[in-house]
Amino acid sequence: MEPKRRTMLLLALGLASFVLVSFFAWRAVAASRPSLTERWALYVEEIQLESKLVVLSSQQRYTASKEFTGRLLAIMKISASIELTAWADVFYYVDAEKPEKWNINWDKKSRILSISAPEPDCLPPAVRTETIEITTKGGNLVSNAVFRLKKEAESMQDELSKDLLKRAKETLSDSEIREKLKDGLAGMGESFCLSILGVEPENVVVRFDKDKVSGSADVSW
Repeated sequence: MEPKRRTMLLLALGLASFVLVSFFAWRAVAASRPSLTERWALYVEEIQLESKLVVLSSQQRYTASKEFTGRLLAIMKISASIELTAWADVFYYVDAEKPEKWNINWDKKSRILSISAPEPDCLPPAVRTETIEITTKGGNLVSNAVFRLKKEAESMQDELSKDLLKRAKETLSDSEIREKLKDGLAGMGESFCLSILGVEPENVVVRFDKDKVSGSADVSW
Protein backbone atom coordinates (compact mmCIF):
# COMPACT_ATOMS: atom_id res chain seq x y z
CA MET A 1 0.00 0.00 0.00
CA GLU A 2 1.33 3.39 -0.96
CA PRO A 3 2.40 5.64 1.93
CA LYS A 4 -0.10 8.31 0.93
CA ARG A 5 -3.01 5.85 0.85
CA ARG A 6 -1.84 4.33 4.18
CA THR A 7 -1.85 7.79 5.77
CA MET A 8 -5.34 8.57 4.45
CA LEU A 9 -6.62 5.24 5.78
CA LEU A 10 -5.17 5.86 9.22
CA LEU A 11 -6.73 9.33 9.32
CA ALA A 12 -10.10 7.92 8.29
CA LEU A 13 -9.92 5.19 10.95
CA GLY A 14 -8.87 7.75 13.58
CA LEU A 15 -11.73 10.06 12.68
CA ALA A 16 -14.22 7.19 12.77
CA SER A 17 -12.93 6.11 16.19
CA PHE A 18 -13.24 9.68 17.50
CA VAL A 19 -16.81 9.95 16.22
CA LEU A 20 -17.78 6.63 17.80
CA VAL A 21 -16.18 7.47 21.15
CA SER A 22 -17.84 10.92 21.14
CA PHE A 23 -21.21 9.40 20.29
CA PHE A 24 -21.13 6.87 23.10
CA ALA A 25 -19.86 9.50 25.54
CA TRP A 26 -22.77 11.76 24.54
CA ARG A 27 -25.23 8.86 24.99
CA ALA A 28 -23.85 8.20 28.48
CA VAL A 29 -24.20 11.85 29.51
CA ALA A 30 -27.63 12.17 27.93
CA ALA A 31 -28.82 9.03 29.72
CA SER A 32 -27.77 10.48 33.06
CA ARG A 33 -29.74 13.70 32.45
CA PRO A 34 -33.52 13.82 32.86
CA SER A 35 -35.55 14.12 29.72
CA LEU A 36 -37.44 17.31 28.99
CA THR A 37 -40.56 15.84 30.56
CA GLU A 38 -38.62 14.65 33.60
CA ARG A 39 -36.93 18.02 34.03
CA TRP A 40 -40.29 19.75 33.88
CA ALA A 41 -41.63 17.39 36.55
CA LEU A 42 -38.62 18.14 38.73
CA TYR A 43 -39.14 21.86 38.36
CA VAL A 44 -42.87 21.92 39.12
CA GLU A 45 -43.25 19.23 41.74
CA GLU A 46 -42.59 21.70 44.58
CA ILE A 47 -45.01 24.35 43.29
CA GLN A 48 -48.19 24.64 45.34
CA LEU A 49 -51.28 26.59 44.40
CA GLU A 50 -52.02 29.31 46.92
CA SER A 51 -55.17 31.30 47.61
CA LYS A 52 -53.53 34.22 49.39
CA LEU A 53 -54.33 37.65 48.01
CA VAL A 54 -51.36 39.85 48.96
CA VAL A 55 -52.61 43.40 49.46
CA LEU A 56 -49.78 45.10 51.35
CA SER A 57 -46.03 44.80 51.82
CA SER A 58 -43.85 46.72 54.24
CA GLN A 59 -40.33 46.85 55.64
CA GLN A 60 -40.09 46.69 59.41
CA ARG A 61 -37.33 46.35 61.97
CA TYR A 62 -37.77 43.62 64.55
CA THR A 63 -36.00 42.44 67.67
CA ALA A 64 -35.52 38.69 68.03
CA SER A 65 -36.93 36.93 71.09
CA LYS A 66 -34.81 35.94 74.08
CA GLU A 67 -35.47 32.31 73.15
CA PHE A 68 -33.88 32.76 69.73
CA THR A 69 -30.83 34.64 71.03
CA GLY A 70 -30.48 32.00 73.75
CA ARG A 71 -30.34 29.22 71.15
CA LEU A 72 -27.88 31.24 69.10
CA LEU A 73 -25.53 31.71 72.07
CA ALA A 74 -25.82 28.03 73.02
CA ILE A 75 -24.88 26.93 69.49
CA MET A 76 -21.81 29.19 69.49
CA LYS A 77 -21.01 28.29 73.14
CA ILE A 78 -20.78 31.95 74.11
CA SER A 79 -21.92 33.34 77.45
CA ALA A 80 -23.24 36.85 77.04
CA SER A 81 -26.36 38.99 77.01
CA ILE A 82 -27.16 40.18 73.49
CA GLU A 83 -29.91 41.76 71.44
CA LEU A 84 -30.45 40.84 67.81
CA THR A 85 -32.31 43.14 65.44
CA ALA A 86 -32.96 42.96 61.71
CA TRP A 87 -35.04 44.49 58.96
CA ALA A 88 -37.57 42.23 57.26
CA ASP A 89 -40.08 42.41 54.43
CA VAL A 90 -43.58 41.62 55.66
CA PHE A 91 -46.36 40.65 53.26
CA TYR A 92 -49.96 40.96 54.42
CA TYR A 93 -52.66 38.97 52.68
CA VAL A 94 -56.34 38.12 52.72
CA ASP A 95 -57.28 34.47 52.27
CA ALA A 96 -59.39 33.86 49.18
CA GLU A 97 -59.75 30.10 49.64
CA LYS A 98 -63.33 30.25 50.98
CA PRO A 99 -65.56 32.46 48.82
CA GLU A 100 -68.39 32.15 51.35
CA LYS A 101 -66.38 34.35 53.73
CA TRP A 102 -66.45 37.17 51.20
CA ASN A 103 -69.30 39.48 50.31
CA ILE A 104 -68.91 41.75 47.29
CA ASN A 105 -71.74 44.00 46.21
CA TRP A 106 -71.89 46.39 43.25
CA ASP A 107 -74.56 49.06 43.29
CA LYS A 108 -74.91 50.01 39.63
CA LYS A 109 -77.07 53.05 40.30
CA SER A 110 -74.80 54.71 42.87
CA ARG A 111 -71.62 53.10 41.47
CA ILE A 112 -70.57 51.99 44.95
CA LEU A 113 -68.55 48.78 45.39
CA SER A 114 -68.81 47.19 48.85
CA ILE A 115 -66.29 44.53 49.91
CA SER A 116 -66.56 42.46 53.09
CA ALA A 117 -63.47 40.27 53.52
CA PRO A 118 -62.00 37.82 56.06
CA GLU A 119 -59.52 39.08 58.61
CA PRO A 120 -56.06 39.70 57.08
CA ASP A 121 -52.97 37.71 58.01
CA CYS A 122 -49.27 37.88 57.19
CA LEU A 123 -46.57 35.61 55.85
CA PRO A 124 -43.39 34.88 57.85
CA PRO A 125 -41.16 37.96 57.58
CA ALA A 126 -38.47 37.71 54.90
CA VAL A 127 -35.38 38.61 56.93
CA ARG A 128 -32.76 40.75 55.21
CA THR A 129 -29.71 38.98 56.57
CA GLU A 130 -27.37 41.83 55.63
CA THR A 131 -29.22 44.06 58.14
CA ILE A 132 -28.76 41.75 61.14
CA GLU A 133 -27.18 43.63 64.02
CA ILE A 134 -26.01 42.21 67.35
CA THR A 135 -25.41 44.41 70.37
CA THR A 136 -24.18 43.30 73.78
CA LYS A 137 -25.93 44.18 77.01
CA GLY A 138 -24.07 44.58 80.27
CA GLY A 139 -20.75 43.41 78.89
CA ASN A 140 -18.45 43.47 75.91
CA LEU A 141 -17.77 40.88 73.25
CA VAL A 142 -14.75 40.98 71.00
CA SER A 143 -15.54 41.87 67.41
CA ASN A 144 -14.65 38.37 66.23
CA ALA A 145 -17.29 36.84 68.52
CA VAL A 146 -19.93 39.30 67.31
CA PHE A 147 -19.02 38.49 63.70
CA ARG A 148 -19.36 34.74 64.33
CA LEU A 149 -22.73 35.25 66.02
CA LYS A 150 -23.95 37.32 63.08
CA LYS A 151 -22.85 34.70 60.53
CA GLU A 152 -24.54 31.94 62.51
CA ALA A 153 -27.72 34.03 62.74
CA GLU A 154 -27.65 34.44 58.96
CA SER A 155 -27.48 30.67 58.54
CA MET A 156 -30.54 30.39 60.83
CA GLN A 157 -32.57 32.67 58.58
CA ASP A 158 -35.63 30.39 58.39
CA GLU A 159 -35.70 29.94 62.15
CA LEU A 160 -35.29 33.67 62.70
CA SER A 161 -38.14 34.34 60.27
CA LYS A 162 -40.45 32.05 62.26
CA ASP A 163 -39.33 33.74 65.47
CA LEU A 164 -40.27 37.17 64.10
CA LEU A 165 -43.64 35.98 62.80
CA LYS A 166 -45.26 36.38 66.23
CA ARG A 167 -44.19 40.02 66.36
CA ALA A 168 -45.34 40.60 62.79
CA LYS A 169 -48.79 39.18 63.58
CA GLU A 170 -49.12 41.66 66.44
CA THR A 171 -49.16 44.45 63.84
CA LEU A 172 -52.42 43.06 62.41
CA SER A 173 -54.30 44.94 65.13
CA ASP A 174 -52.47 48.18 64.36
CA SER A 175 -54.99 50.72 63.07
CA GLU A 176 -52.57 52.20 60.53
CA ILE A 177 -51.76 48.78 59.06
CA ARG A 178 -55.47 47.90 58.85
CA GLU A 179 -56.25 51.15 57.05
CA LYS A 180 -53.49 50.48 54.52
CA LEU A 181 -54.79 46.94 54.01
CA LYS A 182 -58.24 48.32 53.27
CA ASP A 183 -56.70 50.84 50.90
CA GLY A 184 -54.98 47.97 49.10
CA LEU A 185 -58.23 46.01 48.70
CA ALA A 186 -60.09 49.15 47.64
CA GLY A 187 -57.50 49.81 44.96
CA MET A 188 -57.90 46.27 43.63
CA GLY A 189 -61.67 46.73 43.64
CA GLU A 190 -61.42 49.92 41.63
CA SER A 191 -59.07 48.28 39.11
CA PHE A 192 -61.54 45.40 38.75
CA CYS A 193 -64.43 47.77 38.01
CA LEU A 194 -62.39 49.66 35.44
CA SER A 195 -61.02 46.60 33.63
CA ILE A 196 -64.02 44.24 33.82
CA LEU A 197 -67.07 46.49 34.11
CA GLY A 198 -65.58 49.43 32.26
CA VAL A 199 -66.88 51.77 34.95
CA GLU A 200 -65.01 53.83 37.52
CA PRO A 201 -66.67 53.39 40.91
CA GLU A 202 -67.83 56.46 42.77
CA ASN A 203 -66.81 54.82 46.03
CA VAL A 204 -65.27 51.57 47.32
CA VAL A 205 -66.16 50.53 50.87
CA VAL A 206 -64.04 47.85 52.57
CA ARG A 207 -64.76 46.00 55.80
CA PHE A 208 -62.99 43.14 57.57
CA ASP A 209 -64.74 40.64 59.87
CA LYS A 210 -63.73 42.32 63.11
CA ASP A 211 -64.87 45.69 61.78
CA LYS A 212 -68.38 44.34 61.46
CA VAL A 213 -68.26 43.12 65.05
CA SER A 214 -66.69 46.20 66.60
CA GLY A 215 -68.58 48.68 64.45
CA SER A 216 -65.45 50.57 63.46
CA ALA A 217 -65.53 53.03 60.60
CA ASP A 218 -65.43 51.71 57.06
CA VAL A 219 -62.75 52.75 54.66
CA SER A 220 -63.84 54.32 51.40
CA TRP A 221 -61.72 54.70 48.31
